[in-house]
Amino acid sequence: MVCDPASGSGGFLIRVFEIVREKILASADRQYNEYRRKVESDTSLTESKRAKLLHEKYEEIQQTIDQSNEGSRLWNLANRCIFGTDANDRMARTSKMNMIMHGDGHGGVHDHDGFLNVNGIFEGRFDIVLTNPPFGANVEPTDKVLESDISIDPADEQRYVREFGESYKEAQARVKAAINKPIASLFDLPKSDKSKIKTEILFIERCLDLLKPCGRMGIVLPEGVYNNPSLAYVRQFVEDRAYLKAVVSLPQETFVSSGTSVKASLLFLQKYTEEEKKRFDRTYAIAKSEIEAKYTNEIAKETQRLEDAIAEAKENRDAEKLKALQKELKDYLKQIEEKKATESRQLLKERFDYPIFMYEAEKVGISATGEEDQNELYPNDNQPEGIEKTCLEWYRKFLADPGGFAKAGGDS
Repeated sequence: MVCDPASGSGGFLIRVFEIVREKILASADRQYNEYRRKVESDTSLTESKRAKLLHEKYEEIQQTIDQSNEGSRLWNLANRCIFGTDANDRMARTSKMNMIMHGDGHGGVHDHDGFLNVNGIFEGRFDIVLTNPPFGANVEPTDKVLESDISIDPADEQRYVREFGESYKEAQARVKAAINKPIASLFDLPKSDKSKIKTEILFIERCLDLLKPCGRMGIVLPEGVYNNPSLAYVRQFVEDRAYLKAVVSLPQETFVSSGTSVKASLLFLQKYTEEEKKRFDRTYAIAKSEIEAKYTNEIAKETQRLEDAIAEAKENRDAEKLKALQKELKDYLKQIEEKKATESRQLLKERFDYPIFMYEAEKVGISATGEEDQNELYPNDNQPEGIEKTCLEWYRKFLADPGGFAKAGGDS
């Protein structure tokens, strides 16, 4: 199952459909050829018997890949495996049309707010989420969940209940409970329902929510998400829920032709399994406990000193000194909490350590004017001269030997 909750014209979904369709057809070819070799090597069969068996096998395999045959592999791919939403009705129609032109059943593409559950799109359902969310816009406190946003044809709802059961009912119940409330109230990342939050930040959480345990995600994000100190809480949110598999930095001009000069990167994640999440939480809890113990005596001593001084200032009715001491205590407690949090996080990273692939690309197939350009991201006929391997080839090498790859340096 694949989803793009900000599908635009459907480019990611179309490419996924094409790749999987090619694999299904190749699999059917292999199945037939294996059977053919077996039949042709059977010397007990007559030529007519061989021909009959091969014809029957061919017809049998064709039934499994005939897209007009409900339940076939290609029918399931086109009608039950690819989902997308876009809040812009024009883009949603474009996406549907593009999917139709490429052979998809397009039934999984909806004109709908990508932050809300609709039809077959809800939390914990997808193996893969791929998206290029809009940058720079905000989800405002006035953006609320409306009943019209989540209404659905009764016949369709019955079908989804049959297909997805209790998980679908629970997902819809969560959204229905938020009717007339801010959309942000459905998420953990917003610091308050009353404050705005960047659209791309909310899409990070939405995409993680949509994934099954062990599901994989690829998302295009502004580089500020990776290095802005004020967004550290976002990075920690992601690290608490998924492995960071790879970060591919894109050239500054990548999206200039689309109207934005924001430098972006591709982020690839893999959501923790339930067991991995438990191990992460256990490791973090132990790290916090150790750092807490490290500062217990110091905190007690300093707090007692300041509290004694505050009591003395009260006794002497020295209002100015009292105010200064109360501020000093408040500032100390805040600083020590921040220090403990930082050190706990650092200890966690040391103990829950894993390699991350990183690559800085210079040519990604599109120029600043929107024209086709050289591409170093994957093997193709227009690679830049002199590159030893494309990004994808380096990544495969990294997967084969992460430790050795890191030691070797190169593009890691």
